[in-house]
Amino acid sequence: MKDLAYRKFLKYGITVAVLVLLVMNFTTVVGWCNTLFSVAYPLTLGCVIAYILNILMVRLEKLYFPKSTKKIVVKTRRGVCIVLSLTLLVMIVIFVLYLVIPQVVDCFVVISKDVPGVIQNVWDFLVEHSDQIPALQEQLTSLELDWGGIINKVTSGLMSGTKGILSSATTLVGSFFGAVTNGVIALIFSMYVLICKEEIAGRCNRVMKAFMKTEVYDKTIYVLDVVHKSFSNFFVGQATEAVILGTLCTIGMWIIRIPYAGPIGALVGLTALIPVFGGYIGAALGAFMILTVDPKLALVFIIYLLILQQLEGNLIYPRVVGSSIGLPGIWVLAAIMIGSGLGGVVGMLVGVPISAAAYKLLRDATAKREAEKGIVVESIETQKKEEIQDKQQPREENKQKQTFTKKVTDKSKRKNIKK
Repeated sequence: MKDLAYRKFLKYGITVAVLVLLVMNFTTVVGWCNTLFSVAYPLTLGCVIAYILNILMVRLEKLYFPKSTKKIVVKTRRGVCIVLSLTLLVMIVIFVLYLVIPQVVDCFVVISKDVPGVIQNVWDFLVEHSDQIPALQEQLTSLELDWGGIINKVTSGLMSGTKGILSSATTLVGSFFGAVTNGVIALIFSMYVLICKEEIAGRCNRVMKAFMKTEVYDKTIYVLDVVHKSFSNFFVGQATEAVILGTLCTIGMWIIRIPYAGPIGALVGLTALIPVFGGYIGAALGAFMILTVDPKLALVFIIYLLILQQLEGNLIYPRVVGSSIGLPGIWVLAAIMIGSGLGGVVGMLVGVPISAAAYKLLRDATAKREAEKGIVVESIETQKKEEIQDKQQPREENKQKQTFTKKVTDKSKRKNIKK
């Protein structure tokens, strides 16, 4: 007993000492963590790429001669499906960029041509009607622009900024090649992870079984399974919802005869990968593109997409995404807001499946505790059904009374007629 108590005391003492050291050297620890993350960044990115490609690869493996037992098919199934999933993902990205980028460049070209004329027209209008506004006339007459001085200042600013541009260009080239190197390493590592995923999972499973207690191991496997299902269902549902929204946007724009139907539909579908707010971002960009052609059509497009967003939010999203992750709408909105504040676009994408996993774990833990304590809780759906039945019961009783009185009156009428 004394030996056991001494071991517990030593264990807790070491834990407290380590925590105190971490708090006292917090800045140094954070610096070490940043260095470690920068070193392991290509491998982390490779794991993310492998996870995304695995979602496609698993579905392609079910289509690639699933019942065949030939050696050639079995040996080539994994490699072929990896190549197909990577090719499919790259083709989708290239297709969307091919549709969107040329149209965006054309919009900026049109704007760059029209903006100077618009500014000149506004200036001429102000000068022409300045006599109607005395204060404006005083400001315009007192406004003396030294164009020579302005040009000299702009020239000197450009000359001084040239050195900074050259130095920043060198830094940009270095960072570009660094990003390319990290991307290549991440892609190669993701291929290795996908090829050997069963072997890697088996080794990790053996290590956890060897160093964890049975209860801790079971809970860990359960949590990992819930997180995996939440992420997988979210990405599949979000991609399906984005394709549906982009297709409906393209078809509607084509029917209404709004320009840039294909590029804007692809852009709306791409931005719809961001939950809830993505469609509105695509709507703003699409309206900006249409505005360069016809402002009235831009207004029509905004009204149409708002209606489509309402249908998508009330019908498509709850059925496709909401049911797949099992997260109520209010929690989806909260997860997006918190995730965007912490991690930007990446936080918005990751926040929803993390919240869905936490929601499911908390719900299961609550149900388990209630079952242990013998607490019986009716679900919300059951409560709603009971409320509806309580409301319908007096109506049915009134109907029965009305039918009874009607039968009595009919009998009395018949008797009177016979008499």
